[in-house]
Amino acid sequence: MRQTIGLALVASFATLLLAGTAPALAKKKSGPPTGMLDDGRLDPSYFGGPKAFRETDEVDYFWAAPGFAAEGKSFHFVDWPEPKLIGKDAEDRDANDLRLAREMNGEMARLFKETLGPELRGPLATSLDSGDIRVEGRIVDCSTGSVAAKALVGWGAGSGNVTIDLKFIDKKSGEVVAALHQRVVSGTNWSTSDSKFVRWVGKFAKELQKRGFAGLYDSGDGVSE
Repeated sequence: MRQTIGLALVASFATLLLAGTAPALAKKKSGPPTGMLDDGRLDPSYFGGPKAFRETDEVDYFWAAPGFAAEGKSFHFVDWPEPKLIGKDAEDRDANDLRLAREMNGEMARLFKETLGPELRGPLATSLDSGDIRVEGRIVDCSTGSVAAKALVGWGAGSGNVTIDLKFIDKKSGEVVAALHQRVVSGTNWSTSDSKFVRWVGKFAKELQKRGFAGLYDSGDGVSE
């Protein structure tokens, strides 16, 4: 009898515990992640707070405000700040990695302007001086990789990478209307970190031209880490 009562109490406690935690778990799953993502390389505070990022075919983390579209907007691409590497591998980056980050950093605003502009030349006006939407970005990780390791080991060894944040801000309201975080990896001897990144910008531009901001976001799957 005592054993039966004990089992019943345990079962009742388990039921109450599950009932109490289920809503919390569901709430956590349905909302945007609130902490650092991508091993500490994505800081939600840079984008004005947590966003319900999605992974698309060409972007690791992408978000767009409901209804935001390029039509009728002009875009102002501004210079990027001095690179400040963050994340779990930041302390492992050497002078060559930092030099590459600085070299790429100076051309980022122009690269995005000149790449996005031709793809969206109908609805999108781009400038380095003015526009309705201010486009800001930053490099948060950068590695030259190892040519020797790529050649001798392969399978991802010696891979280089460039990781960035990019956000689109409506100047009138001050609100972030689109955001992305992307890690571009160069894993073969046929590419370098910077050349692979330039190719990715072109692919992103084509996807944006094809789907638009809202369509690109709708095509993605939710991310949580």
